[in-house]
Amino acid sequence: MSNTFRVTIIGSGTGIPVPERGYAGVLVQLANESWLLDAGPGTLKRLVELGVTYQTLDRVWLTHLHPDHSLDLASILFAMHIPSPARTKPLTVYGPPGLQAFANGLHALYPGMLTAESYALTVQELTPGLVQVGPVRVVIQPMRHSLTALGYRLEWQGKTVAYSGDTEYCDEIVQLGRAADVLILECSVTDERKVTGHLTPSECGRIAAEAQCQQLVLTHFYPIFEGYDILGRVRRYYAGPVELAHDLQSFQLG
Repeated sequence: MSNTFRVTIIGSGTGIPVPERGYAGVLVQLANESWLLDAGPGTLKRLVELGVTYQTLDRVWLTHLHPDHSLDLASILFAMHIPSPARTKPLTVYGPPGLQAFANGLHALYPGMLTAESYALTVQELTPGLVQVGPVRVVIQPMRHSLTALGYRLEWQGKTVAYSGDTEYCDEIVQLGRAADVLILECSVTDERKVTGHLTPSECGRIAAEAQCQQLVLTHFYPIFEGYDILGRVRRYYAGPVELAHDLQSFQLG
């Protein structure tokens, strides 16, 4: 078994596209598998740039079903449907309640184009709690965004990465990030333009301080941040290492 535990920000942007930032997606490579957390438009193409193809991707974890986090699931399933070269390894897609209806809707939109014919496909709806995937422990917490939004904490070989997806400040995201080696938080809007269901830089700093994480990584930046001192606002609460993520930036955990 490989000891690699690497996290790569596939897209650091939002539903408003800008040249330098793609839609939401995080690649996690651990336990000899490649996991995709969220699948915004264009994610599959960016994965190929990192050497992960439709044939080698092992698992997809959606935090919620908003388009900027989920639409490339259709592209992923379409690529896997193409008969040559055929995908053969199983795929599991995890997500919040409503995931099965979402998948059914995609199949209805593209009849016969997304079906798994050469591999086994499992769609698994999750609720808050714990899932054990081989040697990896996945802790699931409800996030305060859409009605069923989830955040994920992956624990493997003594290392931990936590990912918020989209959320408001809440106790659950603090718990999810407790002492994490890497805590990935969305940071959508400025302190002055607070929007319900999303985090500001100051809120991200507060969460990181309360969670006592080892490293904070911020992503999901709207264009409103042009010229804004994100780090200065974070530093009001959190003194630890902070990265303002850019696309294809990687973090090695082990």
